[in-house]
Amino acid sequence: MITADTSVKLRVAALESGCTDFLTKPIIVPELLARAQNLLRLRLGQRMMRDQAAALRSRVEEATAQLRQQAQELVARLARAAEYRDPETGLHIERMASYSRVIAEGFGMDPDDCARLAEAAPMHDIGKIGIPDAILLKPGRLTESEMRVMREHPAIGHAMLQGSEHPLICEAAEIALGHHEKYDGTGYPKGLRGEEIPLACRIVAIADVFDALTTARPYKNPWPLDTAKAYIVEHSGSHFDPACVDAFLRVWTSILAIHDAHPDPDFTGTDGAAFR
Repeated sequence: MITADTSVKLRVAALESGCTDFLTKPIIVPELLARAQNLLRLRLGQRMMRDQAAALRSRVEEATAQLRQQAQELVARLARAAEYRDPETGLHIERMASYSRVIAEGFGMDPDDCARLAEAAPMHDIGKIGIPDAILLKPGRLTESEMRVMREHPAIGHAMLQGSEHPLICEAAEIALGHHEKYDGTGYPKGLRGEEIPLACRIVAIADVFDALTTARPYKNPWPLDTAKAYIVEHSGSHFDPACVDAFLRVWTSILAIHDAHPDPDFTGTDGAAFR
């Protein structure tokens, strides 16, 4: 600001309006140049700091994206390892992950949370890596003692994944532990009830059971889709969260599309337990 008025009132008003420096008349050219140069250097410093902050944000975003990509790759590879241990499940993990995503969307979850759930869901049965082949691959019904061993896989999976600071791995650990819990508290391993069960686990429980019912396994033939749907509805409030069942029904068209898009090879199983 260049002015002949040197009153305090004017200076305060100028500062409040955004003025950063004053020159009084008559103008002394060397002083004008010096002050202009100082202000230009200040502005240059501000722009450099802004550019450095933008570059830093870009590097942080790039590093975050790389970490996310690495976590996604880890999850995919571990899920593939679990599938090699239980090959008869075929495309189970791909279908149930997609089922989980659309159920979460029907529930109204945030899109980022839906995406992370779909990425974490394939790890739900990673604990089966620790189950003996004689039990895991048995073609018929399991005995009571064998079922006790099979029911250790949620805790095994959780032990494998727990302790990570990455949100994706943390959610995968949570799902591995809780996907066999039931809404009425009769599930395992902890017997959690209602909303004590994490929402991701309540959603995956429906996706997992529905896919197990509608596909062939060594110990069962596939159920018709409408029969499996009726089973889910029948067990709303006992096995399944009623709100999640409602979400499942809202996206039924998407469920059918996923089932049709990822068929298993033809396989004839035997009648037996519907799922483990």
